Amino acid sequence: MAERIVLQPFDRILSGYEKQSEMAVSVADCSRLCRMYESLGVQGYRLGDYRGASYLNRYLGCSVSRAPMLIYKDEYLIPLVFRTSPESNLLFEELTRMTGFFYLLDWLLKFRPKKVIMDYNKKKERGDYHIIDSPYVAFRLSEIVDGAGFPISQFQTLEEFMYWNRQHRLIKNKQIGRHSKIFDANRKENVEELQMILKVIQLKYPNTTFFI
Repeated sequence: MAERIVLQPFDRILSGYEKQSEMAVSVADCSRLCRMYESLGVQGYRLGDYRGASYLNRYLGCSVSRAPMLIYKDEYLIPLVFRTSPESNLLFEELTRMTGFFYLLDWLLKFRPKKVIMDYNKKKERGDYHIIDSPYVAFRLSEIVDGAGFPISQFQTLEEFMYWNRQHRLIKNKQIGRHSKIFDANRKENVEELQMILKVIQLKYPNTTFFI
């Protein structure tokens, strides 16, 4: 059995030069992650600096120096720096969860790139990479797996999910109005999000029914 990846303390600097610690994958473990997830689009890793507002710092400005980052699909850098939280540790304690991270990331890049790309408005020059808000992806993944995984794994029909989702709002439309649908089975974004969620949940609960 492969040795478990354990997150290590990592310093970041907030606006005003206050230093705080979060958690990061060690450089020694980066090569192993690259081998494990090469088939999903990971091409290597690098150490690099970045600045910006992300879920890491509750969307306040911060600076991160020499962060380990995965190179993803020729276009993105995924910082392996996360908030000190249970969902961050679970990302590497459960072998299937990082696979779910990439399934979720691909959906976010397709439908909500502004939400997941930290420097979305920055003009990308040739050879540049966009920076992914990896702490947000880890948090949203935990909402799916830990908050919704077991109940959804028990559903057999789309109607069961829609009834549950009206209360828990795992999938939410941007539509506003009394009669707007929370989940719209005729909307491509909603359908593909649910398909992705089921795919992620199946990693932990293999008997999950793919009901859409």
